[in-house]
Amino acid sequence: MSPLAFSDSLAALSAAPDECPSCHTVSHIARRLCLTCLLRAGAEETDNLESGEFERALDGVPMPDTNWRIGKYEILEEIGRGGMGVIYRARQRHSRRIVALKRILSYHADSQETLKRFRREAEAASSLDHPNILPIYEVDESDDGVPFFSMKFASGGSLHDVAPALRNDPREIVRLMAKVVRAVQYAHRQGILHRDLKPGNILLDGRGEPLVSDFGLAKWLDVSSDLTRTLTIFGTPGYIAPEQAVGRAAAITPAADVYSLGAILFDLLTGRPPFLGEHALAVIRQASEKTAPKLRSLGKGFDKDLETICARCLEREPTARYRSAADLAEDLERWLEGRPIIARPISPPVRLWRWSRRNPALAGSVAAALIIGGFAIGWQIQTRRLTRTVQEDILAARSVAVLPFLNLDTAQPDLEFAQSFANALRPKFAALGPARLNVVADSTVIIPSVGDLDNLRILNTRTGCQTVLWGTIRPFGSGWRVSARLSDVETGKSLFDCVKESLKPYPAREVAAATAQVLYDVLSDSHKAASAPADPALSDPAAHELLRAGDDLASHRTAVDIDRALACYQRAIELEPKSALARTSFVSETIARAQFGSGDSKLLDRATSLGREAVALSPQAAPTHRALAALFLYVRGDVAGAREESLRAVEVGTSGEGAALMGNVERARGRPDIALRWYSIAERWQGRPGGGVSAIGDAWAELAQDDRATEMYSRMAALHPELPEGWMGLCRLNLLEQNFSTARKFYQDNQKTYSQFPYTTQIAAQVEFFSRNFVEAEKLYRTMEQTDPGGGGSFYGAVDYESALGRIRLAAGDRTEALALLHRRLEVEKQPTQNSEMLYRLAAVESCLNEIAPALQYLRAAGDAGWVDYRSLALDPRFDSIRQDARFSRISEAMATRVASLRRRGQPLSDGQLTKTTNNER
Repeated sequence: MSPLAFSDSLAALSAAPDECPSCHTVSHIARRLCLTCLLRAGAEETDNLESGEFERALDGVPMPDTNWRIGKYEILEEIGRGGMGVIYRARQRHSRRIVALKRILSYHADSQETLKRFRREAEAASSLDHPNILPIYEVDESDDGVPFFSMKFASGGSLHDVAPALRNDPREIVRLMAKVVRAVQYAHRQGILHRDLKPGNILLDGRGEPLVSDFGLAKWLDVSSDLTRTLTIFGTPGYIAPEQAVGRAAAITPAADVYSLGAILFDLLTGRPPFLGEHALAVIRQASEKTAPKLRSLGKGFDKDLETICARCLEREPTARYRSAADLAEDLERWLEGRPIIARPISPPVRLWRWSRRNPALAGSVAAALIIGGFAIGWQIQTRRLTRTVQEDILAARSVAVLPFLNLDTAQPDLEFAQSFANALRPKFAALGPARLNVVADSTVIIPSVGDLDNLRILNTRTGCQTVLWGTIRPFGSGWRVSARLSDVETGKSLFDCVKESLKPYPAREVAAATAQVLYDVLSDSHKAASAPADPALSDPAAHELLRAGDDLASHRTAVDIDRALACYQRAIELEPKSALARTSFVSETIARAQFGSGDSKLLDRATSLGREAVALSPQAAPTHRALAALFLYVRGDVAGAREESLRAVEVGTSGEGAALMGNVERARGRPDIALRWYSIAERWQGRPGGGVSAIGDAWAELAQDDRATEMYSRMAALHPELPEGWMGLCRLNLLEQNFSTARKFYQDNQKTYSQFPYTTQIAAQVEFFSRNFVEAEKLYRTMEQTDPGGGGSFYGAVDYESALGRIRLAAGDRTEALALLHRRLEVEKQPTQNSEMLYRLAAVESCLNEIAPALQYLRAAGDAGWVDYRSLALDPRFDSIRQDARFSRISEAMATRVASLRRRGQPLSDGQLTKTTNNER
């Protein structure tokens, strides 16, 4: 083709855009050819076209589509596209210089945040002047107001493109990365973080020199803006630091870029980023939760120092990485020069060997002079040092902090047992190998909850031990029951746990003899620690789906949905007959169902049977014991059974829920003083008041410590204004103090707001009943009786609806209805029981029926079983028929005396500090 013919072809160009069939880019000239393809075709077919003639001809062609020219630049081809902008290879019209031009995507032009981010990239990159940072030539806006900037065109591609060719040349990889790291350090010194470093953002010029590009996520270190905060979660999964992935803007420091640099180095050496996953979220989760793999776990040929450098960069905690990019660059350059790296102190022999490799002549002379005498001495010294190091490492790995065991009977630490247990273990450990036992000699220390990493690490700091041995002890029958658990302080993982029963008067030696070998084996190899098997219902897709469906229905908290949830759990049990989890869920929702009515006896019997089966199937599962205990306590009134299951729950798994449940059990058996200790322990185990602030207030009220109860109820009202327990507790305190008008005002002020809670009407009815306003009390009790026939009785004062209405009808002279109500209630209540609340209700019904002897008998039995609410007894109209009897007065006085005695012992545990340890080594 002649130059004239080629010019004629150019004259035929049209302005209609179309798609080029060769490269599929959008064409802006006729015949559907883009400029690039036309240029290539002309170059191939023309031998006599002089240099520059084509460009001069092209300049004369009118180009009506101005989008193909941006500002002073001719767009030659698109070379990259991202979520925010597009990058073209372009030519500056006057200088003819080939550049890369980045422009914001058209559909983002109206986004203020995207415009800010685009300008931020241009501003960050243009402020940096470094040979290994891609330079910005010009920042401008197109005719339509869309910003763009031009920059150096990197003809060598990116590290992502050349990575396969570099993979077998670690020295070239490290050489390139050292320059990249120095460039990033320069940006850090200028106060700019990159935050999106990855192989694709490291470009190569024509000479193969690296250029850091794409500062779209750059952050100024001394500036905190809304844009910075919104961009925190961006970046490329696999290369961004964990703290950046979770969006902690304040936590992002230069260490985040150090992490990304380590990830790039890892990728170049291995051919993959440190973490792989099915999707971005899986990669981010792995980076946040797992330690990065070692280089040599992916191939034995990698250098150990390079492995150490990568591992230091990829630490999850920012403070554990290189302090700066400069330190990383220093180590990379040291590696290139064969010098020891800073990240890993090396032994003197290795240091000497490397020095001799750098200085062979001098090393040979020194070796010749010293080899005969120095070799033997040096070898002995090194051997001894290694031996001591190994011994210290073994002792450190097998170091145990023994905490005071928790006496479950008194809810207090037992330092004496811990010391006896440790003393019995030491000689047995000594016969097996090296180990170290440190007894924490502070009787105020409370054992941690399961998996409590914070307290375990505090213990590690105070004692220097890698594991913690702790547990519980309690009287059991004619002997003792001891639980022991060994936990790893770094992970919180339980390495060993057991429960032993002993008939010895003090069982420390017997338990030590039974557990020493297993404990030592676990200390020697933590991989021997057994993990609990998964519940079979979780492995069966159909049963698992039913469990999830049941949990979802139960969360609606309506009677209908709870019934549906129970049906789901029942079907899951049928599919997996050995599932303890499905049985536990059934028991828990049976308790919730009982709150909506008096309870179906068949359902309660079924739940009790399933709860016992669940305990038999999974005796080491604390939630299973807790569910059965709650069923006994809140529904069946079996306080003794509830206490035993609650104790077993704490033995196999200390938790805030277990401690709070123990507090409620102790209150039910008339020990609010011990309940306060359990609530205090629960507060420590779960970081908030155990059992709810209102439960602590109830315990203080039972001890007649109304000032402390008032403080707790007021706190409950402030912390949880959506719940009625705070104002309701204050209302009851005023009622017990016979401030009837104040108590009435409390419920009148809150009755409408909290009308959806059944307890709101109950406290209102009790205020009117105890203040002898029988007309108003009858209205309230009849309303509740209609919605919950036979209900009440487990609220403050143990006033059930039927006996209250019976007493009111007696006062109104209607003996027929009164006796019918009272006899019906007597049939319900009259059953063998040791439950103080049930005995108290029986006494109240017998008193209303004017059965003096049975009433006094049941009331005395209630006091013996733990009933301590003598102040409700003084106000309860149901006891009017025996109130003048001297025996009634003696029973009431005995309750008050008991409360006074408990009050002196009712202080919760004070905060303990790990201040003293006895350090005994073997």
